Amino acid sequence: MATRSEVATLEPDNGFAGFDAVCGPPVADHAPIVIQYPTNKPLVRVGFIPDCHHPNVHKKVWGLMLRAMMRWKPEVLVVLGDFADAETLSAHPPDEPGSRDFSDEVEAVKGALDQLEQLGASTMVYVAGNHEFRLERYLARQAPALFRQLKGWPALLDLRERGWQWVPYRRSASLGKLHITHDTGSAGMNAHRTSAAVFGGSALIGHTHRMAYEVRGRYDSTPYLAAMLGWLGDAAEAGKYMHEAKSAEWVQGFGTGLLETATGIVHLQPVPIVHGRCVVGGELVT
Repeated sequence: MATRSEVATLEPDNGFAGFDAVCGPPVADHAPIVIQYPTNKPLVRVGFIPDCHHPNVHKKVWGLMLRAMMRWKPEVLVVLGDFADAETLSAHPPDEPGSRDFSDEVEAVKGALDQLEQLGASTMVYVAGNHEFRLERYLARQAPALFRQLKGWPALLDLRERGWQWVPYRRSASLGKLHITHDTGSAGMNAHRTSAAVFGGSALIGHTHRMAYEVRGRYDSTPYLAAMLGWLGDAAEAGKYMHEAKSAEWVQGFGTGLLETATGIVHLQPVPIVHGRCVVGGELVT
């Protein structure tokens, strides 16, 4: 396993500068945040965690994912956004009074991060999603005087101290030749294709709660990937706003990958969870 000194951090490290960082760079700056990775071996193991919506996670599939990742032993771990639900900050009117407050949600997310950190990855990346962005929108709407004074999720979750790197919502990161973001403004069954077209190359997104994997060829013989990896949430809790027939299209799962350090190519593997089981690295996990 690479030491901390052998693994660089995300650049630039201004994701912890507060809400100014979340607003993103000037429009002309389209450079992704580069994820550095260990280079002292030909292949690096990667784990990808899609939308979880803590504390509205599906506890059984969350536990299954943790057991599978413990076997996989990722060296790079990437959260694809909407790790937190932030339902207490939602602009959508609730169907019924909630029993939680925001501090309960923060504590649940911290506890989930504790579990992910036990996997031992030397590089950990937290890509923010639209549900994390609810905090910024809530403050802008309800407490604009505090908007630029507070430091947002990175501070609330102690991400810097924990060793996590933060990618603000509406920004993207690159892991080798793979572009990673929560969403590019599209949802639905073709959102992964739309995102790959936006980036002009391989793309992995969250957001849709769907699982899809497509590799397309190009004239220069360099294929590119478009993928989304499902979710780990509980539709009965996190999907209350959605008709049950619509949320039935959502797929529980996650992803693993092998990164070629010489080329930057990520060999991505979607991992669907079927009847409480999944297969990772050729092993059945229950």
